[in-house]
Amino acid sequence: MRTIPSKSVYYNSVSDNYDFSRRAGPRSSRVLIYMLSPVDNARVLDVGCGTGNFLAELHQISRRLVGLDISAGMLAKARAKVIDAVLVEGDASLMPFSGKSFDAAYCIQVLHHISDKKKFLQQVYRILRSNGRFVIQTCSHEQLATFVVSHYFPEGFEFEGKRFPRIEEISALLTEQGFCNIDVCPCPFDGLSTESAESYLDKRYRDGLSTFSYLTPKDIEQGCDRIRQDLVSGEAIRVADKLRQATERIGGQVTFLKSVKF
Repeated sequence: MRTIPSKSVYYNSVSDNYDFSRRAGPRSSRVLIYMLSPVDNARVLDVGCGTGNFLAELHQISRRLVGLDISAGMLAKARAKVIDAVLVEGDASLMPFSGKSFDAAYCIQVLHHISDKKKFLQQVYRILRSNGRFVIQTCSHEQLATFVVSHYFPEGFEFEGKRFPRIEEISALLTEQGFCNIDVCPCPFDGLSTESAESYLDKRYRDGLSTFSYLTPKDIEQGCDRIRQDLVSGEAIRVADKLRQATERIGGQVTFLKSVKF
């Protein structure tokens, strides 16, 4: 493993290629909207909004959207997609918002990037109004194992297992901060554009995934060599089928957690 720069510097550096592999995905967007169930014209916060993919999807339900991200580069891309949203550069663990100022909030594949998760959830609780909903999308450790990237880059999978909190740990933290009515829902994942073994041979695709920032050049080259060999032998097809079957058994590659502020 190698040392990486600060979060803001890292995300600024990959913002140009982030959308090459990332999207909101229609299924994920529908599940998110259903779980948020916002009131008419609700004020909704996207924590770690990145390039604004989900803000663009939620524009249909509210004209009072706010995106928060630590990266100026990501926010610059978001501004081109969601001209009506308010975009704020800031730290999710020290949100620059007044208490009880949002009707709902969500974070998509963000929690594992936050070191002090307890402080982060305290901030979310603070900025939500009573009965405000908070939705998290993350991955269980079992779900992480079903991604193609985990098979061909095992060093990355090992590291992600340390970064991603277990689902039961997230539920316990939410309860500890005062959230209630916690629902956990596995879901198919459509947030990666055409994930396949071959896609990881493209540096632009890899640069959209933070996993690769933790790998050494040797780790990456060895993984790419395995992919090339499997593409030639046909093993890549069998690997993809095995991972697809595993995904179907557990109900999807991501998990949504919905909670409500008392």
